[in-house]
Amino acid sequence: MLRIFLASLALGAWLLGCQYLPGAAPTPSRQISYDGPVTLTIRAGETLPGTTLAYYGKAPDGRAIMSLNGAQALKATADSVNWTGALVLFSLIDLKLRVVTFDEAGMTLAGTIHLVVQEPTPSVGSLAAKRIAAYTIPVSYTVNRGAMIPGTNVTYVGARTGGAEFTNLDQYPFRERFDSVVWQGHLRDRIALRADLRVLDFNDDRVVLGGTAEIIFEK
Repeated sequence: MLRIFLASLALGAWLLGCQYLPGAAPTPSRQISYDGPVTLTIRAGETLPGTTLAYYGKAPDGRAIMSLNGAQALKATADSVNWTGALVLFSLIDLKLRVVTFDEAGMTLAGTIHLVVQEPTPSVGSLAAKRIAAYTIPVSYTVNRGAMIPGTNVTYVGARTGGAEFTNLDQYPFRERFDSVVWQGHLRDRIALRADLRVLDFNDDRVVLGGTAEIIFEK
């Protein structure tokens, strides 16, 4: 029952935040934002990568011993754990989480993330192996003909006999319904993106895409 409650809570918060989803509402060109549900883990004695949230095992009364921004806090299952900050320059992350489980080995948190990247300038490239943290967030886009898929330099050209046509995708520019559209590169220095999408529908005026965006903060 607790897992169902937490899952429902995370989903409800995500739906309320869908106004931030790229493709669901216009986003100023000076920034791009991602919102969605997340599940994160912290090993005992360690800090959640890139944040000031730490877990130190169980207290004598059975609650979890945590450090929140340098202050000790005792948390029970279903208690809130929130954090807001920047992992690298020109970024902002807002985590609103709840304690799912914890034991001597570690802790699991679930909730929502709101992630903003300022002044994105997408460029194709490989992803660095050394990472501060990475978040995979569900996304959906409706891209008009002549517009770019948010966070990428891929433009939708329109419907052709070969399927939906894109520029800057790869050597074969056409995709049929439910075909994959994959792009990886950088939104800006030290902030990488891997967009793993599928064509859900298209006509000559627009294409509908759905899938995940993995945002990676590099060391």
